[in-house]
Amino acid sequence: CRKDPGQASWDISVIAPIFNTTLNLNNILADSLLQQNPDTSLKIVYASTLYNFAVDSIIENLDTITKQLLNIPLNITVQPGQLLVNNSTNDNLDLGNALVSRINIKSGQLVISTSNPFTEKMLCTYKISCAKLYGIPFETTELVTEGSTANPGIFAKRFDVSGYSIDLTGPGGNDANILSSVLEIWVNPAGNPMGITPQDSFHLYAGFENIVIDYARGYFGSENIQSGLQQTSFNLFQKITSGSLSIEDVHMVLSVINGFGIDAHLLLNELKSVNSLTGTSIGLISPIINSYINLSRAQETGNPANPVIPSIFSFNLDNSNIKQMIENLPDKLEYSLDIATNPLGNVSSGNDFVYADNGFRADLDLEIPLSVIANNLTLTDTVSFNLDKSEDYNINQGMLYLIADNGFPFSATMQIYLLDQSNTVTDSLIILNKTIDAAPLDINYHVIAPLSTRIRIPLTPVKIQHLYDASKMIIVARFNTAGSGQYVKIYSNYTL
Repeated sequence: CRKDPGQASWDISVIAPIFNTTLNLNNILADSLLQQNPDTSLKIVYASTLYNFAVDSIIENLDTITKQLLNIPLNITVQPGQLLVNNSTNDNLDLGNALVSRINIKSGQLVISTSNPFTEKMLCTYKISCAKLYGIPFETTELVTEGSTANPGIFAKRFDVSGYSIDLTGPGGNDANILSSVLEIWVNPAGNPMGITPQDSFHLYAGFENIVIDYARGYFGSENIQSGLQQTSFNLFQKITSGSLSIEDVHMVLSVINGFGIDAHLLLNELKSVNSLTGTSIGLISPIINSYINLSRAQETGNPANPVIPSIFSFNLDNSNIKQMIENLPDKLEYSLDIATNPLGNVSSGNDFVYADNGFRADLDLEIPLSVIANNLTLTDTVSFNLDKSEDYNINQGMLYLIADNGFPFSATMQIYLLDQSNTVTDSLIILNKTIDAAPLDINYHVIAPLSTRIRIPLTPVKIQHLYDASKMIIVARFNTAGSGQYVKIYSNYTL
């Protein structure tokens, strides 16, 4: 050995693993998407909500309750404790085309604000006699600060109205959208006599904010609702970046669930699978396209734990071109639909109903047995990486080995790109003409045993430095099916 350690070097043989990992289908698909058949072959089970139409789409504009401008058209002097206003109102709420008899509020606030022009504080009581919590009507009494006509005293407050039930049938009990309230205003009992002129106006505003409806009953109108062109994510193949996948069989069901107590018609104008990488769209060819689906209303059970039996329409898409749509490897589904509510009018005589957790939706349920042919099917993933450089030694050059024990009926070529801290690609480790061989198959195209492949990767000083500098790796793998163009099943014990 030389005395100058900076000039010393040795040729040595060392097995120093950089990483050791096992890959299976769970690295491509979430565990929740995979199910095992009785023969241990795997299938993908995927469910997606295509469209969701909630209660707040049925009942709109539940905000302003009342705006009142109160004045006395006389010049008078009033005494402390004197009642100035006792005003009962029946405000007609603007609820769009709905005629609502009852609303139960799940959550939200009631906002009350007043403007007092008088020179004395005012004692203000606001009651909503038709809004009750545990049978007790809403009522609040507040002392509103004094002011002047030019600079009135302001009061504003929010009240939690979660759990309140509101009867909107009005004083006679046979109307709709009517909210009955009472406003009472007294001069502050602890105040002084004061003069009032016709120019003095007391303002009151009351309205709802952030209301979530738990239940409502009434007639919710006949409306034609058009979704327009919509897109929803389809994340089943999000790691596949190129290549093709031929699938032996696909089973898909479109289910339309009506949890509203409202009759409806549904018209599905189009449904497309969209591959954003290739720009390819494939539309569904099926009798369900541009055909009206009649949806009867849901039924009430009277059971608070499960209050609704929905009406469900299910359509099997197996005889359509759904296989070609899925083989398009979409990342989005594109659709357009129309909904007509109460197409025959008020057939329920004002007994339509809606519950918060029981809306109208369209679901897609997909089942794909994993019997496939892969042609240059490319998966791309990014992983974190950190190779610590020791202060005790410095590797100048050497050989990196990729040892793959492949239990899949796919051959694979791999490329590993190194990224530095700025996510810039600095190098690659494996060239594509080196192949990980597919596992051998028996006459039933079932893997007999894993096959080991050993690939040598020369490491130059530059590549070694790039390994030390890397913080991430992009792994690109291209797969091709063994079995002479035959569909091969994927089993739960297959690993790489």
